[in-house]
Amino acid sequence: MSPAVSPQPDAVAAPSLDRFEAGVSAMVRWAESRHVRGEVASRSGSDLQPSELRLLEFFDLAEPMRISDIAECLQIDISTTSLQLRQLRKKQLVEAVPMERDRRATMIVITDDGRRMVARVRAARLELLREIFAGIPGDRLDQVAEVLLLVEEHMLEGMRRLIGADTTG
Repeated sequence: MSPAVSPQPDAVAAPSLDRFEAGVSAMVRWAESRHVRGEVASRSGSDLQPSELRLLEFFDLAEPMRISDIAECLQIDISTTSLQLRQLRKKQLVEAVPMERDRRATMIVITDDGRRMVARVRAARLELLREIFAGIPGDRLDQVAEVLLLVEEHMLEGMRRLIGADTTG
C-alpha cells in the first residue's frame, strides 16, 4: 500500500493544482474510454491491446531500457511487462538488443515498424482531437500544449532519475 500523500505547504497553488488534476484526470478518462480506443484502433488499423499500445508509446518516448527498469518505471509487475513485450516482439514492434557492457543483458528498443504504428495511432488520435476541439482558438490550444509538454518533460526526467545511471549500454 502506498504511503499517504501529505498536502503541499504552498496553499496558494492548491486550487490551481486541483483544477490541473481534474483536467488531467478527465483527459485520461477520455483517452482510455472504450469508445475512443475503439475509434482510434479503427482509424489507425491497430490491433494492439490497450496495454500493448501504452507500452509501445512509452518506448517511442523513452530511450532503450532493460525489462526490469520498464516494469519499475511503469509500476507494473515484471511478469506482466514480459508478457506484453513478448506480444510486441512477436509483432516486430520492439526488439531486444544485447547491452554493450554485458552481452547477457538486453535492452528493449522500438523498431521502425513500432514507430510507424505509433505514428498511425497518434494521427488517428489527432484526427479525433481536431473534431472535438474544432471551435477552440489555436492560441488556447497552444497554451494547453505548452503545459502538457512541460508535464511530459518532468515525467520523463523523473523516470530517468528513478532508473538511475546510464542505461544505453
